[in-house]
Formats: sequence, structure tokens, C-alpha cells
Amino acid sequence: MKKLSDLGHTGKQALLSGLVFMTLGLLFILYGHQIPRLGYQLFFAYLFITALWQLISRWFRRKDLRENLLITLAKLLLSSLLANAIWIENTAVYLLTAAIAIYLLFIAFVHLVTWFLYRQNGIRPRFHYLLDGLWIGGFGLYSISPFHDAANFELFLLGWYLMALGLTRLRDGFFFSSQDRVNSLKRRMRVSLPIVLTALIPAKTLQKVNAYLQEHDQESLAQAYNQTKEGAEAKLEIFVHTAQTSLFSAIGHVDICYQGRVISYGNYDPTSEKFFGMVGDGVLYSCDRESYIELCQREDQKTLFGYGISLTPDQEAAVQEKLAAIKDLLLPWDPTQADQSGTETSYASKIKTQADGELFKFKGSKFKSYFVLSTNCVLLADSIVGQAGTDILSPKGFIAPGTYQAYLDAQYERPYSLVVSKKIYQ
Repeated sequence: MKKLSDLGHTGKQALLSGLVFMTLGLLFILYGHQIPRLGYQLFFAYLFITALWQLISRWFRRKDLRENLLITLAKLLLSSLLANAIWIENTAVYLLTAAIAIYLLFIAFVHLVTWFLYRQNGIRPRFHYLLDGLWIGGFGLYSISPFHDAANFELFLLGWYLMALGLTRLRDGFFFSSQDRVNSLKRRMRVSLPIVLTALIPAKTLQKVNAYLQEHDQESLAQAYNQTKEGAEAKLEIFVHTAQTSLFSAIGHVDICYQGRVISYGNYDPTSEKFFGMVGDGVLYSCDRESYIELCQREDQKTLFGYGISLTPDQEAAVQEKLAAIKDLLLPWDPTQADQSGTETSYASKIKTQADGELFKFKGSKFKSYFVLSTNCVLLADSIVGQAGTDILSPKGFIAPGTYQAYLDAQYERPYSLVVSKKIYQ
């Protein structure tokens, strides 16, 4: 029986999408701004042809299947006028170029802030963050400058990105049903969709769940969503959180559960928050699984998506070794001392008192300072789970919760992978 959590991914789909991305990337590299211009013209040509067909065929259709005549005429008029509007076509190309340039500036900002925090904490190596921030930011500023036309340059960069994304998808397709990599501890770089496209995947998944429940109120959510591969046993679980209470809650959070204890990382010390809460002291906590799930649901109205990970003895040993290395970097921290008058006002205090939590700060390492866009909850979780050989790590090392969830969903669809179960806690 098809489950709500089924995505229907196949190796053929991955191969096809890889070929499409590589073809599109090659076209951008070779023809630059001519490609979005062609796409603009094809869109209005499609709009005109479909509207014309609606007009001609309305006399042969049932009345309830006919499109409103005014809408059809409006489509014909707009497609006729705008298809030849050169200034709108130029504006569309400029907006695409500007979007790419702004994204480059965003990535440069992430690199430079990460470099600054590493420098502040004496973390090495760090020079590559400064270097990447400068050259990527330079490309962004050059591209957004009004004094020249940078369309071909930006679309050239976009083309190479699409080629790399296509190669990643092709690799996924070739190895979709392979068992060779299941027991491998080797990590591989992969190119994912931009963060701006994956950030709200947890929230969109929650919307899908809620819509299903409204239409199938007679079926329990666990029956509709939960599934486990036959004969598989999860040794570790990854939680992806989301909620509808705010934008940051919608973007989500990631933590892991191992041997009945949740391990999470974030900016949980309000007294250390800087830059609108984006930066602060990195805090790690370990707490009881069941109490933690109840706290998340009670305090923040969160929905948790759980992904079970199967580990071989070698993989589990690697995970335990990483956990031991992290433990050596920790210093105990009492959140109640940071709360006013010793009251349990902060989330960290509730973790300690209501979920049997132990909280720590880092005496060193890149996790000493938290930064929501790079050294975040996902990076900590992936630095642990990645010991088992997951290849979500991006070339620049920045991962959003939505990127991680998309990867875990795709991995579950593979017949042989580390991801062996999917559950929802709501």
C-alpha cells in the first residue's frame, strides 16, 4: 500500500534529471543569455497556443469543461503583446542575473562570517573561508554592478553549477540499486540545490501531512506515514523538526538520537546571542528521547520527522569514536545560572529539568561558536552520522535542515541504503 511518505524516486528518474541538468548547464555555458530569452519566448508561445486551442475547442467541449472566455481572450492578448516586448525580455534576463549575483553575495557573507568566528576562536584551517568569501563576493559585486552587462558571465557560472548538479544526479542514478556503498565509510562530495530552494522543505512536508489528515481523518497518521524496510534495524535516528509558528521554526532543526539519548546542538544561551540570534555560543545537550519529543510537541508545537539509520559494526564503531572525540571538547554548562532569578525561563533550562538533559559548551573546535548558516545543528549531526559514510556533505560544507531531509528522503527510496525507516511524531 502506498504511504504518505512515499516519494516514488527511481534510478531512471535520477538519471533523467541528471541529463536534463547537464544539458541545460551546457546550453548556458555555450549560449549564455540567449537561453533565458528563448525560454521567455517559448513560454508566451505556449500560452498563446493553449489559449488559441481553448478558444477553438470550446465549441466541442462540455460547458463545465470550458475555460472562461474572458480569461482565454486575456491570455491571447497578453501573449501577443508580451512575446515581442524586448524590454520585458531584457528585464527577465537581468532579474535572473541579479538573483544569481545576490546568491553569490549571500554565500560570500557566510564564508566571511565563518572565517571571522574561526579566527576569533583560533580554529585552523580557516584561510580558505576568507579566500572563498573574497573571490565569490568579488564575482557577486562584479555581476550586480550597473556599469556593464554581466549576464553571460553569471549564466556561465550557472551553467557549470548545473553541470555539477547533473553529475551528482547521474551518480545517484547509477548507484541507486547498488549495494557496494552501503557498508562504505568513505564520504563523497555532492552538489545539492541552493539553500533558498531547500530551506522550506520541512515546512512543505508538514503542509502535505496536514492536508492529508484533513481529507483522511479516519486514518491515523502513523498508519499513513510510518514505514520500515523489511528485516532492517535502525541503530541511530535523525530527527528533522519543523513547526508553523515562525519562519525559523518552519526552516527547521536537526538532531540525532543514539542509544535512547538525543544529541542536539544550537544557540541555547540567550546571553551570548548576537546578530539577531544568528551567532552565539555553541551549546550541545544530551537528553532523554521520549521526554524530549514530548517537550518539543508541548512547548513549540513541533512536528518531528524521524529517519532510522542502519549501521554495520564498523560504522557504529566510527560513530562512537566521533562521539567520544566530541565529548573530550565539552565543558559542563548550567543554563539555570543564565536565567533571571534562577527561574526556568529558557529552553535550555527546560531541557535540563524536563527532559533529563545534560548541557555543555565547547572549549574548542569549530563548534565553539554557533552560526546558523554554517556551523549549525545540521553540521554537528552530520559530523557524527557522516562517520557512517553519508555523502550529503556539500563542496562548501553548508547544509540546511531542508537539504538534509531531502537527502534522507531520497536515500530511503533506494532499496539498499543506510536509511531504513521513516516515522512522524506529531
